[in-house]
Amino acid sequence: METKPFKVMRERVECICEELERLVERRAISETEALFNAAEALMRDLRESVEGVVQKRSVERLNLWLWSLAEKVDIILSRREAGKAGDGNIAFKCTWNDRGFKAPCSEEAYRFNIRDGRAFCSLPTCRCREYADDVGLRENPCYESLALREMYFGAGWDHTGDEERPRRIHNVRRGKIAILTTRPPGTEELDRLVIGCLLIDRVNDDPGEETKIFGDKERSIEVPFQEVKVRFWDHYRNPAAEDLILWASGLFRYISDGVVLGILRALEKRYVDGGRDVGKVSGLISHMKSFVSRQGDGNGPRTP
Repeated sequence: METKPFKVMRERVECICEELERLVERRAISETEALFNAAEALMRDLRESVEGVVQKRSVERLNLWLWSLAEKVDIILSRREAGKAGDGNIAFKCTWNDRGFKAPCSEEAYRFNIRDGRAFCSLPTCRCREYADDVGLRENPCYESLALREMYFGAGWDHTGDEERPRRIHNVRRGKIAILTTRPPGTEELDRLVIGCLLIDRVNDDPGEETKIFGDKERSIEVPFQEVKVRFWDHYRNPAAEDLILWASGLFRYISDGVVLGILRALEKRYVDGGRDVGKVSGLISHMKSFVSRQGDGNGPRTP
């Protein structure tokens, strides 16, 4: 039996999903941002107010509906991006981790991620609560618990019903950069922060496994993002939807050399302003300059 507040919120999410369906059908992607944000806030409240099996099933149904719409948006954006020559860099969307992305997150952060609808955290197969702080690639509780410990991340898996399929990253190269990003609790998508810059040393594409990216541990950068705040969306624009601040369902975005260089230069300035050692950042800037043959490639810094 649904309570009245739950029913009202559920019906509002359903109306949003119906409107999103119409916008996606028209390819009006730039108009979906506000609706996805509204749905995200409502779903957070719905998850916190669930009582009983009926309400739980309603939330699961709405989660699946929104996820499928977000995936359609990502497919449209990726097709628009596919026509451009790839530079071999990538940006990853990291779920929030309050242990510096070096260990499984606290119980508080874990519960927050579940309320926030993070897919892997909510799976029955997620066993991160079984591990202590001292974890490595052998244990591999989740990407986020190792990201800045091992300078490592992966493409993720598609979870549809009982089926799990590994995702592939096709346009990434050794010697290029993987940018790690996250959204701290209480922030909007616009405030997504850069938390690490991995100089890609190895790309693993083993059969039956997702693509895995390994950074050079000596030259990759762990960004002290609580103090050094560089926003991803100040440098990246969605292809053919430049004003759209939306990262829908996928874990990664392909990014240009120009975007990477812009992020590194912003980091360099903040390191210098804060009196931090800028050596590794400057080293990656010098490394990237050898690749940058043109500016203004349509995927560069946003206009304030």
